[in-house]
Amino acid sequence: MKTNDVIQVVYTTEEQTALETNLSAIEDFAAKNAPNLNAEDRQQYGSIHETNKLLVDKCKTLMEQNPQLIPAFVEKEEFQRDYDARKFIEDTLLRLDGIKRKLEDTKILLDYDNYQDAMAFYRSARYLANEQEEFAIPVYDELKQYFPGKKNGSSSDTETEE
Repeated sequence: MKTNDVIQVVYTTEEQTALETNLSAIEDFAAKNAPNLNAEDRQQYGSIHETNKLLVDKCKTLMEQNPQLIPAFVEKEEFQRDYDARKFIEDTLLRLDGIKRKLEDTKILLDYDNYQDAMAFYRSARYLANEQEEFAIPVYDELKQYFPGKKNGSSSDTETEE
């Protein structure tokens, strides 16, 4: 495998449109059904973490087995709705995290491919500019600014390339 072509991905216009449509539907769902907590709210409500999730699960089971112990101010039906919604959101977030990871990995490989090809182009322009090819000199002059460690664009092969 060539080092400048580690991934081959082509998204059709139809695929891009379908993804945009589906993402818009997810955004609409979240806008309708999910609050947007500010930093203070996030601090106040926080996360119950895994240990406390286990407590909630155990209490749910015990509430079902011992309904006479449920305090009057705790509405079992509301507890169940909240529990079911939390589970649904948690499962959805896990799926979204998996999708996000795959897309990030794809982007990393695409960035790598683009960078390798860009560096090959830069090296070609540098070589031709050093050979005094007139068409290459302005291109090289424009690109050499991305390698500030070099003195006045000297032609040495020791330029910082990453």
